[in-house]
Amino acid sequence: MKKYFIILVLPIVSIFASVIMYFSWFQGWLYFYLKHVMATVSHMGYITVGIIAILLYLVAVQLVNWKINKALLVFCYIIYFSILFCLLFGKASGTQGFSSDTFGFIDTFLSGNLRVIIVGNVLAFVPIGFLLQKRGFFTALLAAGMLIFAVEGAQYIMHVGFFDTGDVFLNVCGIMLGYIIIRVFSKGKFKQLKVKPTS
Repeated sequence: MKKYFIILVLPIVSIFASVIMYFSWFQGWLYFYLKHVMATVSHMGYITVGIIAILLYLVAVQLVNWKINKALLVFCYIIYFSILFCLLFGKASGTQGFSSDTFGFIDTFLSGNLRVIIVGNVLAFVPIGFLLQKRGFFTALLAAGMLIFAVEGAQYIMHVGFFDTGDVFLNVCGIMLGYIIIRVFSKGKFKQLKVKPTS
């Protein structure tokens, strides 16, 4: 029964979810941040939906089987980091600046614009926290801070965005949220999760 569910149902669910995610989040981001890409690459919307659907399907298969396949996991992270890299550095805005309004996002949050704050700046970085599972809390926090500072600094140097301390705070919160989630699960039922080697 599980085999048929994975083969017949999960692909449909993954495509449906990816279409919803595209029109809810990614379409707006692509047209705002990657206008030049959307204008030059044909069928970018279909490509984005396809990539998201593949990623969702591969993750869902492992969750349904309650078994981690290391090869699939690595492939998922390759897709994830590729998407993140494009969103962070694919902009051709020519913008460079510095913003020290660390908690300015609170006004945006109160105005109801939750998409950029919660999805773009927090949840999008949660998977990185999973990779820090074996690190101590402060070591993970330091690694998260250094990574995001490096990303923000690179965006500033490359003229593709602001060095925004608010983004640093939210991104680090996202990474640490992932870290806390994986640590909590690793102490409970998550221990029962089987890990299938690549070979």
